[in-house]
Amino acid sequence: MKRDPISEWFEQHGYEVRAHFLRKTGIQLGWRFVDSGCEVAWRCEGQRVWIVMFRRLDTRLGLANPFAALYVLAEAARSVLPAPAWLYGNVQVLADSPLAGARLGRFYQRWAGAREPQPGWFELDANRVCSLQDMRKRQKLDRA
Repeated sequence: MKRDPISEWFEQHGYEVRAHFLRKTGIQLGWRFVDSGCEVAWRCEGQRVWIVMFRRLDTRLGLANPFAALYVLAEAARSVLPAPAWLYGNVQVLADSPLAGARLGRFYQRWAGAREPQPGWFELDANRVCSLQDMRKRQKLDRA
């Protein structure tokens, strides 16, 4: 599979990008990177970025935001793809994942302005994904 502009953006910003395969086969589904204890795999098709896999690598260690890697993916998409760039994915949590599917779905809707065109499928405009700083401000307001 040919490298896409997003993988080039990640490499230019110091991330290691590797091919992501379907389980233990030679079928490449896209590319992957690791950030903030999470592994994200994506496939870029035009202006749509398919989130192929989102997995937390560690147990809940520290105060790190488990969704920070998705913000980095959105930043990469809006930096290199023509507008509107879309992140698209299905919330299907792995059995051994500490991340709940409902939590991930709520996150997509609340913090990223996502819409749910079909049950369990979320589409996010990369330009509407709020920054980590904005997300923290919203969290503080919600707690007040």
